[in-house]
Amino acid sequence: MSSALLRRVLLAGLLVLGILLATVTRQSAPTLPGEFAASIAPIFGFSFRLGQNARASLAAIFDRRDLRAEQRRMQAELQQLRQENQRLILENRRLQATLRVQAVQGLGVVAVAPVIDDDPSGLYRRLFLGAGSSQGLRVGMPVTTANGLVGVITEVTPNQAVVRTILDPESRVGVRLANAPGRGVAYGAPPRMLRVEIAPEANVKPGDKVVSGAIQGLYPAGITVGTVEQVLPVAPGALKKVLLVRPAVQLSLLEEVQVLRPL
Repeated sequence: MSSALLRRVLLAGLLVLGILLATVTRQSAPTLPGEFAASIAPIFGFSFRLGQNARASLAAIFDRRDLRAEQRRMQAELQQLRQENQRLILENRRLQATLRVQAVQGLGVVAVAPVIDDDPSGLYRRLFLGAGSSQGLRVGMPVTTANGLVGVITEVTPNQAVVRTILDPESRVGVRLANAPGRGVAYGAPPRMLRVEIAPEANVKPGDKVVSGAIQGLYPAGITVGTVEQVLPVAPGALKKVLLVRPAVQLSLLEEVQVLRPL
């Protein structure tokens, strides 16, 4: 028998003996003769205190076990509350983004869809959504966020959809200057820019905002597209002025998008 086990057995025996002695003391002490009771009173007193201490020790052990069980239960409940709080925070962000799209862009949102992947080939700039026809998505629906335009849905399955983003080389977006006359077309110029062709007479400079226009009518007018980074020199006799525009939305960081009703 190991020393640890032996100590536990001895402790348990002492606790049981103490309880028995305390019980016998209470029942027998009053019936003993006076001289004999006086002579053994210290023994009874010691046994009684031992029994009381043993009971207190057992009660403390069981109370400690109860406290530990209660602590584990409260920790589990706290973890559940934290998870629920995180879910509510994410849901609140989603609702706020949807409300901003409706308030700023004045558009009807069909669905809020999660972004689950992007095109791994590197040849195109397309996103894959974790929602499809079962959630009301259709080909031709514009995709946006509160910050600006993302693209348009080109393929749909029951539970997924493919978005051709405005950075895709096949993308064409009718645009105009936000604060000055001038309209044109934005072409995807991967990996991070748009190439906008606009009338050479347009008065434009770096920092100007570009929004969606009525041309290439896949997208509602007035959605932010991006910011002019560079105005390329216009060659004599050129029919277009070329702008390099940085998109308003950082597509690589998107987690959710708003899908709009088609025009």
